[in-house]
Amino acid sequence: MNSGYPIHWTDHKTWLWIVYIWLLPLAVSKLKPLWRWAQRHRAKSWPITMGRVEAVSVNEPKRSFFSSTPRRSSAPFTAEIRYSYSVAGKPEAGLYQREFNTEAEAWEFLRDLNGKSVGVHCNPSKPSASALSEPSIGTLLQARAPNPDAENLRLAPASSISQWSSTSLWVFVFLSAVGLGVSLWVHIGTLEGRRVAPEALFWILHIGIFVVWIPAVLVAKQRVGNMRRKDFWKAVLHGAPGWMRYMVYGFLAYAIINFMLFFPQAPNGDSGANPPAIVWRGFSGHWMAFYSAALAILYSAIIDRKNAQRCVNGHLVPPNANFCDRCGQPVVHA
Repeated sequence: MNSGYPIHWTDHKTWLWIVYIWLLPLAVSKLKPLWRWAQRHRAKSWPITMGRVEAVSVNEPKRSFFSSTPRRSSAPFTAEIRYSYSVAGKPEAGLYQREFNTEAEAWEFLRDLNGKSVGVHCNPSKPSASALSEPSIGTLLQARAPNPDAENLRLAPASSISQWSSTSLWVFVFLSAVGLGVSLWVHIGTLEGRRVAPEALFWILHIGIFVVWIPAVLVAKQRVGNMRRKDFWKAVLHGAPGWMRYMVYGFLAYAIINFMLFFPQAPNGDSGANPPAIVWRGFSGHWMAFYSAALAILYSAIIDRKNAQRCVNGHLVPPNANFCDRCGQPVVHA
């Protein structure tokens, strides 16, 4: 193996372990959301009984081992609703949790909920198992009085992208568009069995993904806040034209199909450090997916900044919504 290139993309033994290392954290990160989704989906079929909110609280982020300050970026504040209900005269209790980026958001979510009645989905075969559905939470939030300090809260929206200037966002949009265009050009060439770009571009396109993807992730996180993960793409692409959303979905699906086709065709022998056309084809599918997603996320943020619809607390809400699904406050209609 060439000591100057410890990784040979033409030899499975030198690069497959990297793919697994990339995929393992991704798979692990999806286990918790997948479990929660399965629980919510199963609870939808359970009958509803009336319950009562007994207590509310906010848990602060866990403190790191080396620092006394909370790790706010990785452990948001958790709002908890403890509720009670009864089945056949037997009292039962349950817990609902929702994560927020700030303590103020969490307490605003819990405001005036203590002692309120709420619909509880209860497992008929196991009465001690229960859940609060999102529609039940929405009804609970909408039934309370507006926050008298809403005008002050509106001055400091919880989820904004104000720290990102339009100029900086447009720069990353431009870089994403260039990366997407070059990746598409490279991929079309590989479909014809040709390597159309110099070797240096292979690594430039790899590094370029991080250049545009990091700001895209930061902007997306600010826009989404504590929104349910199943609504992630709907939220981050809010404001984008329809063709752009379909472009992202198309490239994401194509990247998966392209990798499945590329994997069994990848050369197994060591033919040198220069990646052959088939390797360019495999990776260019992922380049197109990442660059197109970054382009759409950043462009959507720019457009949505101009035409954003928010509640009185500054949270982004879907089109035609009358109440915020995060804090229950009414939407400000222009």
